[in-house]
Amino acid sequence: MENHLSNTFVFTSVLLIILYYVLKVLHSVWWRPNYLEKLLRRQGIRGTSYKFLRGDMEEIKRSMIEAQSKAMSLNHHITPRKVCMTWIGRKPRVIIGEPELIRTILANKNNDFVKQKLLNPLAGFLLVGVSSLEGDQWIKRRRQITQAFHLDKLKGMVPAFTTSCSNLIDRWRNLTSLEGSCEIDVAPEFQNFASDVIARTAFGSNFEEGKKLFELQKEQAALVLEAYYSIYIPGFRFVPTRKNMRRYKLESEITTILRDMIHKREQKLSQNRGLGTNDLLGLLLLHSKEQSENCLTVEEVIDECKLFYFAGQETTANLLTWTIILLSMHPHWQERAREEVLQICGKKSPDFEAINRFKIVSTV
Repeated sequence: MENHLSNTFVFTSVLLIILYYVLKVLHSVWWRPNYLEKLLRRQGIRGTSYKFLRGDMEEIKRSMIEAQSKAMSLNHHITPRKVCMTWIGRKPRVIIGEPELIRTILANKNNDFVKQKLLNPLAGFLLVGVSSLEGDQWIKRRRQITQAFHLDKLKGMVPAFTTSCSNLIDRWRNLTSLEGSCEIDVAPEFQNFASDVIARTAFGSNFEEGKKLFELQKEQAALVLEAYYSIYIPGFRFVPTRKNMRRYKLESEITTILRDMIHKREQKLSQNRGLGTNDLLGLLLLHSKEQSENCLTVEEVIDECKLFYFAGQETTANLLTWTIILLSMHPHWQERAREEVLQICGKKSPDFEAINRFKIVSTV
């Protein structure tokens, strides 16, 4: 009798545990997503409906491949809603296009909108440094980094900007035909240009020295994006697939390059303490030597370098590329900007004071 009761108790306990986890999984992958969708729709936010586990990832991936397979049409197609939602796996993503609402979220309600944890750890290789922090940690790290971009330091960066710009213009001039024109894919050109500027101004090197790093990060970004739009099976990151092994190898190579760069700068700083503390890398290393709670570890310095190399290059290159596309659609703005530069600078390269006097160029 006692054995029967014991077996019944064990069986019931196991059954309840299984039932608990089944209900927990159902709550996570079905009940909660549908509940969130109803809440968003009650607030007037429209978008796609939730699809079990995968959400809109397949559609997003397909649309990206389709968009990249052909030239972009020069039009001004506007999305039908300024606020809409889409699904990344089982989590809804609200897309906001209203400037006032964006300002409210970023400035007034920034503590209410925290960064979401990634469902797929394989997509987290680029989510490092200040981009991964919240609250007081984010404030402290941001304060440490922004010291490299004070007005006085930006003034000192203008010669480096001029050098990179001159190199780009000379390269384009050499590509022109006898008729004085040629066709250039500006996207990769501006990626190299942004990389050169960042290497010179933030890390005291040049594009050739950082070229390998940029190429590795570009490949890493493609693999991260692929992982982000894929359904993740827990534990899959430990499976030694070809892509997983490549992801970890890229991470190791990038870290090695940055560690070597940091080591070289530390040697220069040890020889001359006043040398090289005006750029981002110098300031990060300075904070790593502090004997305080704000002290940065070497790994944290490496993470900030990874983030700045990738994010700084990508955003700057995209902005410049889009600007050139818009100028090609509106040639009269090209003429106005060119006339302003010639009027203020003549044949000289722009300096900091001249840049402050630009009105039309700033508008562009």
